[in-house]
Amino acid sequence: MIACATRLTLGNDKNRTTALRALTMKSDAYLQLDPDRLHHLLVLHWQDFVPSEVYREGLLEAMQVSKREQMQTWVMDMKHMKVIRLADQEWTLATWFPQFQLLNVKRLAIVVSEDIFNQMAVSSMMATLRPKLTAEVEYFQELSSALRWARESAGGVSDFRLFSVK
Repeated sequence: MIACATRLTLGNDKNRTTALRALTMKSDAYLQLDPDRLHHLLVLHWQDFVPSEVYREGLLEAMQVSKREQMQTWVMDMKHMKVIRLADQEWTLATWFPQFQLLNVKRLAIVVSEDIFNQMAVSSMMATLRPKLTAEVEYFQELSSALRWARESAGGVSDFRLFSVK
């Protein structure tokens, strides 16, 4: 796994140092990007209550990695992520998602958070995005099941998904 902090450019020096330290500390990282080039798969491992700047820069960095490495499938591992701020939800819908659509990602697996407030935030965003999504979306309780599905050929069926959205 690589921590996305290696390529982040954040605000002023104090914020940059704080955010980079938070991202690169292996035991306390907010986000780690894990590209699987063999399967054209990008895994985003989220943890804890992610500061806005880290959340936004992390998603933008993930898009850059995805574009550069031609990733066709994303796994959003949110199992240990806490609530997403309302301002970040709005940013995700208005700014990030239109750019994400341009990547032509074919499959998106979401590992559901244990945090009910994160679940509500993701549910709210997905309800708004659902009519616009071009990727096949599946929800999972465990990362291993999400990875298994993500590595299947397109259109494959999995016994491990919670439910799917097309």
